[in-house]
Amino acid sequence: MGILSRTKKELQRLKRKGFILADYADKTSEYFFGPYGRNSNPLGRLVELSDRNQYNHDKGSCLQTPGRIAIFAAFSNRLGASTKAYLQALNQAGFAVVYINNSTTLKSEIPIILKLTWRALDRVNIGRDIGAYKDGILLLESEGHLDKCELLGIFNDSTTFIPGKNTDELARKINSFSESPCKGLFSHASTDVKPHYQSFFQILKPEIFRSNRFLSFWRSYRHISHRGHSIYNGEIALSTKVYNYFKPNMILYSSESLIEHLSELQEAGDAPFYSELLELLPSISRSLDSGAPGYSLRCILEHKDKELRISKLDLYRVAELIENSNPSHMAAFLYPLYLRCPLVKNDLCSAGTYSLAQAVSLLSKALNNSVNTDDDAKQARLILEEYIQVINSKGTPRSYISNTRNASIKGITSGFVYPKFNE
Repeated sequence: MGILSRTKKELQRLKRKGFILADYADKTSEYFFGPYGRNSNPLGRLVELSDRNQYNHDKGSCLQTPGRIAIFAAFSNRLGASTKAYLQALNQAGFAVVYINNSTTLKSEIPIILKLTWRALDRVNIGRDIGAYKDGILLLESEGHLDKCELLGIFNDSTTFIPGKNTDELARKINSFSESPCKGLFSHASTDVKPHYQSFFQILKPEIFRSNRFLSFWRSYRHISHRGHSIYNGEIALSTKVYNYFKPNMILYSSESLIEHLSELQEAGDAPFYSELLELLPSISRSLDSGAPGYSLRCILEHKDKELRISKLDLYRVAELIENSNPSHMAAFLYPLYLRCPLVKNDLCSAGTYSLAQAVSLLSKALNNSVNTDDDAKQARLILEEYIQVINSKGTPRSYISNTRNASIKGITSGFVYPKFNE
């Protein structure tokens, strides 16, 4: 790389950093001086969509507490097909849902939402999903529900949900967790920055959600509407300051469970072919364009044109790729197809992990693989149509090439590249 090229790249990096810092300063000011930040409280940011469950804070009267409560953070003025399927799945798993929308719900949507929820509230959008989690948790604590419920779930709508067999398997795993000695159940764990549990799917037992460590974290958390703050001081800090102190915990979808399942298929002579596995992995084009890919990927690619079933050694290399990346991206379709994970992230294409065409094709495959009834098939078609609209509206990294500020704030770079383990 020449001096001019290196200088241009460094200037671009500094420009991005400047936009991120400016946005952080703006959002921090909003938190400290705005009406819904530090000087407000959950009741000041939340509005009930119905008076059917009205809680009288002055008299201290309390609603009957369900055994399982789910806080579901949304950001949409309407109830989409995926979110509807997700709420139905939570109901199927025995959860009474507290739906918190960081937007203004259309009046026409409220009756539909109320049928699927225990509580439904609109919220002033400050602090992103993590801010909604904070308000939901502190609201339930103030009303006495955390002292009585048995499980507390925390979810959001940043994923597309797969109904059918995958949903049935999720309900089974939640019930298994409830009877186990594990304290927390998480869908994915990441090793990026620090080992932590990803925040879009969490189910906790009282040992965690009634603990002073957990409640103190949320009381002191500053709900600043900045992506980096939400990740580092929210998602990651929640694991390092709270969840890591409680053992054991359970991870539903991991490289270990994937390799265990694929190894069982291998012993039965039914391991996937290299071509089948490569079809499910993120695009390798950008990695090849940027130079030689890492060793693990090179070893797998050596067999891409051969009709061979993947070897045990290369299964471990797949695990390495997952563990050194964001697992909800790297294994976005491996987990749904082999472990019946019902969650697929909505930002796969804007992050440059998958092309639009590949993401649509693979989600269609995952949905069809999960269909159990005619109703599932109808729901799957609606979800796929919705997903196409969602990912097209978000675009790809090239959609932001002329808007560095927007890309910087959203954390969008030039796109996914396979990891090299010495970097």
